[in-house]
Amino acid sequence: MASIPPTLLTVLPLTAIIIHEGVLRRVEVDHLTLPILAVSSIGYLGLTYFTGFLPATMLFLTFWSSLWTYIGLYRVFFHPLRNYPGPLGARLSKWYTVNSVVKTRWHYYRVQQEMQKQYGDYVRTGPRELTIFDPGALQAILGSQSKTTKGPFYDILDKSLNLNRDRPWHRQRRSVWDNAYKKSLPHATPQIEDICDQLLGRLRKAAGNPVPLLEVMTYFSYDVMCALAFGKPPGYTAGESSAAAEHILNTLTQSISAMGIMYHMPWLMNALAFLTSLAGPMKDWTDWSVSQVKARMAVSQICALLLLEYTDIIQVIDAPIDLMGELIKNTSDDDAGHALLYGDSRLIISAGSETTSSALTFVFMHLALYPHHMRAIREEHRANLSEYHCSTPLPLLDAVINESMRLWPSIFFATPRVTPPEGLTINGHFIPGDMIVQIPPFPLTRDARNFVRPDDFIPERWTSKPELILNRSAFFPFLIGPYSCVGKTLAYMELRSVIRRVINEFDVVLPEGFVAEKYWNGIKDHFTAGPPKQEVRFVPTEGL
Repeated sequence: MASIPPTLLTVLPLTAIIIHEGVLRRVEVDHLTLPILAVSSIGYLGLTYFTGFLPATMLFLTFWSSLWTYIGLYRVFFHPLRNYPGPLGARLSKWYTVNSVVKTRWHYYRVQQEMQKQYGDYVRTGPRELTIFDPGALQAILGSQSKTTKGPFYDILDKSLNLNRDRPWHRQRRSVWDNAYKKSLPHATPQIEDICDQLLGRLRKAAGNPVPLLEVMTYFSYDVMCALAFGKPPGYTAGESSAAAEHILNTLTQSISAMGIMYHMPWLMNALAFLTSLAGPMKDWTDWSVSQVKARMAVSQICALLLLEYTDIIQVIDAPIDLMGELIKNTSDDDAGHALLYGDSRLIISAGSETTSSALTFVFMHLALYPHHMRAIREEHRANLSEYHCSTPLPLLDAVINESMRLWPSIFFATPRVTPPEGLTINGHFIPGDMIVQIPPFPLTRDARNFVRPDDFIPERWTSKPELILNRSAFFPFLIGPYSCVGKTLAYMELRSVIRRVINEFDVVLPEGFVAEKYWNGIKDHFTAGPPKQEVRFVPTEGL
């Protein structure tokens, strides 16, 4: 066993400091977790081979303990964000946030509210992260003229419209998506209504008996988004889905809790995403989505070939006009283009399904608790029945939808951004360059500076009582700026269709002994909002 030169035990701490100052402070390493682990492991094994187990372990521990000690001292006393208030643990590591998530049983949005009360509008919630509760910061951070860029979270998983940090590339791809939606949305209406028909059939079959609300709304939303992504729904709502499709749905819905932890730590999510892509449920999800997109691409290719031969029957053999079909037409037919389509298909489903199902669930829960609003929506629907279309706004219906989304946004995620190199000044607060800034939606919509009686369900604030809205900009369920939700119009179409048609036929009735406070307190932060399981009865109404 080789002895350790005393000078080496001095050099290693200095090396750790040099690495931190020369590399770690200047390079974003969230996407390098596995390479760092691999290099460290190889280095340790090499030391063990040449020096023996004990000397190698001592050298290894000396280096890493020196590095972490220096990092801790730097983050607390010398970091550019050192003057911003916040919990000491959050200054040191994002593990503080993970601990808060677990300790509060996935109620981190409540932790954020408490931090705002204790520390103010600008709170240091990570080593280089500020959480901002000042609505005046919205344009500077998320607006179309903002100089910020997306944070390291957007490097995870596959490249897609959303999961990328290249602003010029996103602008070009967003144009493709906008045009695809513009062309396909008119043709999406029959699919939405058809799946809504299946939902109504399911509720009629229940004959007023208890129905698992979140489950049936999840079936509906996944059917709609799969139809957009793959050309046809899997049949969840109608009860006709295959075993493979059921497995995928279970995989997606059961992995949501883990997402509530991992999205706070992109470096961990990156590592796990790579490892789970090799085997396990996430590989199943990836393989299934790829097979579905390939099948949809084959339809487009066959139709394109037939059109070359039979141009005179173009209307007969043209490919179906849907979102994925339009994206296929405007994406390069090569490996990179195919990989992008696979990523976009998963984005369509993941971004649109959980959000819509939770939004529908919350709306129906509110209507069950406030039946006078339910009756008002029914009357409004029947008064406008001759002009019915799921894209047509109705004042009372939209007010209920907006108020429900204000109280319980479908996404609790705070969309992290990185400040420009020169830094950013917001309302007198200077934020240095290369810092992560984020504005969580839930605390803003529950802030009395923005909404009068912010914790109360008052749809009238969106119609006859506008004075109850003090700051309209604090309500941004679909984000703002260049990265705003491309599917906003589709989401409202789904919500309007389901709510209008279901409430036209049914009263939503809660079970005896239902405790509203317990239900609302049970909502979890899974990145998206996680409604508790709750059975309700859809009781047929009169006057159809």
